[in-house]
Amino acid sequence: GQMSQLRPLLSVVEQYRLDLQTLATLRMELLNLSIILTGIQEEVGAYDYEELQQRVLLLETRLHSCMNKLGTC
Repeated sequence: GQMSQLRPLLSVVEQYRLDLQTLATLRMELLNLSIILTGIQEEVGAYDYEELQQRVLLLETRLHSCMNKLGTC
């Protein structure tokens, strides 16, 4: 009698275990994302706004040059 009463509880415990595994996976993914974003922030933070703008302009110039060579511009 008591075993039949515990069966619904076992499915709840199993679902709880699966939910904990999912949460642990999400936590690791968030940690990895945080590390990646911190790296990007440090890399971008190494340049001031004017330097970044100059790099963008240089890349745009190179892109237009390549497009002209390909005849797409």
